[in-house]
Amino acid sequence: MRRTRIATVVAVACCVVASCSKVDTSDLPTSVPGVGPTTTIALDESAAPCAGSDGVGADVPDGARAGDLVEATELADRPSASDPKTTNADTEGFPDDAQVWRILYVSTGADETDLRLVCGLVAAPADGPALDSERGTATMVAWSHGTVGVEQACMPSNEPETGFWGAMGGGIGAIAWGSGLGAKKGDPSNGALQTMLDRGWVVAATDYIPDDSYIIGRIAAANTIDAARAASELMTNEHGGAGPDAYDTLAWGHSQGGHASLWTGQLFEEYLEVAPNGNSELLLAGVAAEAPASNLIVQPALQDGVGYGDGLADWEMHKSIEVFNVPIPALELQIGPSLFSYIFGSWTEFSAREAPADGARLPAYPPDAPELDLAAVATPQGAETIAQIQALCLSGDDSKAVKQLTDPYRNAGKAKMLTEELWNLPEDYSDGEFFHGGVDRTCDTTEDQGLTRWCDWIRWNIPGPLGANPFPKLPTSGGQPVPLLIAQGAHDQVIHCIADSDSDSDT
Repeated sequence: MRRTRIATVVAVACCVVASCSKVDTSDLPTSVPGVGPTTTIALDESAAPCAGSDGVGADVPDGARAGDLVEATELADRPSASDPKTTNADTEGFPDDAQVWRILYVSTGADETDLRLVCGLVAAPADGPALDSERGTATMVAWSHGTVGVEQACMPSNEPETGFWGAMGGGIGAIAWGSGLGAKKGDPSNGALQTMLDRGWVVAATDYIPDDSYIIGRIAAANTIDAARAASELMTNEHGGAGPDAYDTLAWGHSQGGHASLWTGQLFEEYLEVAPNGNSELLLAGVAAEAPASNLIVQPALQDGVGYGDGLADWEMHKSIEVFNVPIPALELQIGPSLFSYIFGSWTEFSAREAPADGARLPAYPPDAPELDLAAVATPQGAETIAQIQALCLSGDDSKAVKQLTDPYRNAGKAKMLTEELWNLPEDYSDGEFFHGGVDRTCDTTEDQGLTRWCDWIRWNIPGPLGANPFPKLPTSGGQPVPLLIAQGAHDQVIHCIADSDSDSDT
C-alpha cells in the first residue's frame, strides 16, 4: 500500500534475489491460523518492555483503562537491534537533546471494552514538551507507520533505528525519497523527527495490535489515540505536574498509516468519550495523511467520475514495482499479492478469533458479517501464499522470501491468487501485462454470501464519508472541522487521479 516504502526497502533485496539461490520457505505456515493462541513471534529481551510473558499478547493489568501507560523503557543506552555492540544513541539519526522510550500501553481491539496491550515509541525534548503560554497546551504528534508486516517482530518499536528515527520512508528521521540509483537522502538534523522535537513537540508512535488487525480502521484509530494518551502520562511521570493542561494533537501517517490517521481524525472525539481516561486531555488539531489507503473499492453509485477498476484493490492487484524503473521481471515485486496477503490473512484470522460485544458502540467490523471464509476470495494456491506471507516482514531477509513467493503471480494467467471474478483475467491476457482487478464490480453486484461478507468488511473500513459504518465521517474538534492534508507522490500507486469524463484523457 505504499510504493515509496516498499521500493526503498526491497530495492537492494531484489538485486540480491536476482543473483542468489532461492530462499528456503519450507518452514512457513501453509494455512492461516484460526481460533487459538496468537501467532506473535517471541521477541528477545532487547525489546523490553514489549517482550516476554508480560508484554504484547499478555493479559492487561487489573483496573487498567484504554490509554494507560503500563511500562516505559528509555532507549538511548540500550543496545541497537541491528548491532548489539552499539547503543541506540550512537546509531545514525538518534535525535539530539531528546529522549526516546519504547512503551507498553493499553488500547482496544474488537470493541471499546476489549482491552489489549500494545507496543509503541515516544520521543520528547530532553527538557519536556514546550508550552503555549497563552493556551496552556503543548503539541503532540500521533504518528502511524506504513506497511511493514503484521507480526510484532516486524514493528517499528522492534528496530527503531530504521522504523522510527531512521530515514524515510521506513522511519521519520532524515528526509529521503526515490529508490535505486535515484535515491536521495537528507540529514537527520533537519529531518521530520528532529524538527518536531526542536519545536518542543512530543511524538507518539503506535505499532498497532499485531497479527490480525491490518487496516482495520477502528482498531488503528484506537491504537493511535491511546499511544498519545500513554505518551501524555509518560510526560507527567517524567516532568511532574508542571506540564500542559492538554495536548493539541496532530494525527500523521503514511500509507497504512495514512489510513490510520484518517480514521484517527474521524473517531478522535467519539473514542475519547466512549473509552475515557482521566490521565490526559487530547485536543485534535489536524490530520495529515500521506498516500493513505482510502478508496479500497470505488462505489460508482456514490462517486461521480469513477468506474469499476478504479479502486485501490483493483489498481494494485496486478501491479509490479520496478527497481531502477527498468521492467525486468527478476527485479520486480508483485505488490498486489504481497499486500493482499496481509489483508486477507489478518482479516480471516481476526474474524475467527474476535467478536464485538452486543451493543458495542465502536465495533471493529460489521456485527452482521461474522467469520470470514478465505475460500470465498482466494484460490487454494492463493490461500497458501497468504498464510506464508502473513508470517513475513517486508524488510531484511524476509523481503527476499516475499518477492520469491509472489514472483509466480507476474504471470497472472498461470498463477491465480484470487477467485475468478476478483482476479478478472482478460481473455487476451499476455504474460506480465497490467490489468485491473475485479473487486469493485464483484462487490457491487455479487449475491454470494461469502463474498458479500468480505465486501461489507471492505466498505466498513473505508475512511471518510463513503465508509459503510455508523461512525463520524470527518475529523472534527468541538463540532468544527479541523485542517486535513492529503498528500500523494507524483508516481504513487496508492492514490491516483481519475480524469473527469469531460476532460482531456491526458489531463
